[in-house]
Amino acid sequence: MEKLKVAIFGLAHPHAAALTRAFKALPDEVEIVGYAEVGPYDDQTHEERYRNIGKQADDLKKYDDWRELLDCGLDIAVVATENSVCADVACEILTKGISIINEKPIAINYADAKRMADTAKANNVHVITNWPVAWFPAFNYAKKLADDGVVGKIMRVVYRSPATWGPYSYGNNPTPPPIEWLNKTWWYRKECGGGSILDYACYGTVLATHFFGKKAIRVSGIAKQFGVVGTSVEDYSAMILDFGDGVGLLEGSWSSYNPAEIPTGPIIYGADGVIVCDRHSDTVKIYKGNTHAPKPPVEVIDCSEMNEYRGDLGRNIIDFIKGKAALNPLLETEINLAVCATLDAGRRSAEQGITADVE
Repeated sequence: MEKLKVAIFGLAHPHAAALTRAFKALPDEVEIVGYAEVGPYDDQTHEERYRNIGKQADDLKKYDDWRELLDCGLDIAVVATENSVCADVACEILTKGISIINEKPIAINYADAKRMADTAKANNVHVITNWPVAWFPAFNYAKKLADDGVVGKIMRVVYRSPATWGPYSYGNNPTPPPIEWLNKTWWYRKECGGGSILDYACYGTVLATHFFGKKAIRVSGIAKQFGVVGTSVEDYSAMILDFGDGVGLLEGSWSSYNPAEIPTGPIIYGADGVIVCDRHSDTVKIYKGNTHAPKPPVEVIDCSEMNEYRGDLGRNIIDFIKGKAALNPLLETEINLAVCATLDAGRRSAEQGITADVE
């Protein structure tokens, strides 16, 4: 069986390791040709950026010029650059007839996202955008329940991205890194596509879009700088998405403690009940009955063994490229274009103090 050839373009994105791991898990079907840096476009050293991919790249060939990889007969390019250069790199790859996968969001803005989608279509290849939440069985089963009408017509979708002190503060008892160091990194530089809107508010945006099954009409957003004063980005953002017949409410915070016990959502409010999920759990809870008093769920569903709702990133992409399976809906180009347009409106709203239409 001929293996699909994959290469890694850029080490800037903290999810580079997960994307690489997804393909390394299938060595009988995938050959990872190697990796190359793209840039650097921020002030991190190669060693600092290399930590984003870590041990996943230790046994891979390093190319000094990423364009050398374009002549290696690739089927798939993993693009793990900073947001601001993703579209330029992606379009150059796409023109070579190579499909790409990148991490959420698809691009820094809708114009770049549309350019990527148009280039892919013109060259008969694909832009695939991964969302970690696409593989949570509870979220996927909640979508089935909502589509089946278990809680009636959907009116509200609420999601709070789990609060942290930013993308470089994970671990036991994390503390925010020094501002001087953060200012070196692209996630904390506006010109590189940093900030909590594109890192965290995007999750609530894609989930609300997914559950309503359409693009939002208009957005009201706010952006604050609570804990990273001295950088050029917001570390807190919130948005209200108007879908016409429903509303999405979402938050994305880099400046809060994460107690982990408070459900993140998505929480889906329907005319006949509520579906509650949590990012940290494989459980779905269904509530029925209108009451002001505390009332237990009518059903608690353990989704941990529901593999048909979990899925696998590497497996899904390989099968999709080979024409054997549909792509996970959250990874499809159309929903990611809608999300990007919605995020653009959210930023305009926050910057101008208006309710912004989604283009």
